[in-house]
Amino acid sequence: MTYKHFIKIMAVNPLIVNNLRVIRQLLMTIIVVVSLAACQQNSTPLSQAKHSAVASYDADISDDGKYSLIASVNHDAGFWDLENDVLLYSWSHSTETDIGIIAVDISPDGTRAVTATEKDIALWDTLTGKNVGFYSLPESDLRDLAISDRGDSLIMGLGDGRVIHLSLVSGRRLEFLAHGEMINSVDISPNGRYVLSGANDYRAILWDSKSGQIIHQWKHDSRVILVSLSRDGSKAFSAGNKANAMIWDIKTGYKVSQLDLAKRQYVLSSARFSPDNKKLLTGAPSRQLILWDVKDGNALKQIRVGVRKTNRPTGAIIYAVGFNQEGDLLSESSAGLGERWLGTQGKSSD
Repeated sequence: MTYKHFIKIMAVNPLIVNNLRVIRQLLMTIIVVVSLAACQQNSTPLSQAKHSAVASYDADISDDGKYSLIASVNHDAGFWDLENDVLLYSWSHSTETDIGIIAVDISPDGTRAVTATEKDIALWDTLTGKNVGFYSLPESDLRDLAISDRGDSLIMGLGDGRVIHLSLVSGRRLEFLAHGEMINSVDISPNGRYVLSGANDYRAILWDSKSGQIIHQWKHDSRVILVSLSRDGSKAFSAGNKANAMIWDIKTGYKVSQLDLAKRQYVLSSARFSPDNKKLLTGAPSRQLILWDVKDGNALKQIRVGVRKTNRPTGAIIYAVGFNQEGDLLSESSAGLGERWLGTQGKSSD
């Protein structure tokens, strides 16, 4: 079980945890979340909308901040127009009630979306809402996925340590085996050429999807649980599960900065670079949304996202973050809430 999947279970249904190792992880994470929550005040968003009737299991926000895709615990995925707060499409893979969507992603250009169950992956046209393909999953647990512009390339990170790059145009398939341990997070460049993957082997690796050759590999002192690429391919971000989160220059391979995370066991659940690559926005299982200065790793703004007032879950893991055209900050959380926050043009609402 990866940290990404672990924190999803904690948010949606903690009763399914059934072994001592995971229970110990659960207790540790609860302690961290409570300690972080205790030292912050609630924040007031510019807007808040319910994007799931009960709660969500995963989410993504388009690069332009106009759309979001929410995997509901009620088994379907909703594609939302964030500017008008309208549900455009509701997608599902099966009429069987026990087959739910567990992972989602929107292509960088916003024209395609991908949803995944434990059995298969579906590709959707975001302009028409129509399905444009179903694909069977490999015989290993899916840990993360991402798609390139137009949905031309699909990347899958698996529990057995493989990262699979699949061209949905030509059918070409490449298996990247350098990690050798469980994959936790993947990202892909808009053109599908470059892949960033993070795993339990304490490494984040940037590699070429055509040749399978490693371009850069960055060592951490803990399992790498989150990776992200900037839209223009100039920056990379990787984070371990012990507050070691770094921003990298892709051209040189050198570290640009390290995020100033005080908590040793602090875990991040989402990240995105701003359009100008000067800022990084991160989300955490503690409801904490932080805007960072890329050049020095210092926090510019801290926010706590909202929770449900009457229904469970009472906490909120931030699954997706983003920026809109006005520079506002966007978040989608396990509470099923989509929220918009004032960016750096205003003071923090904490």
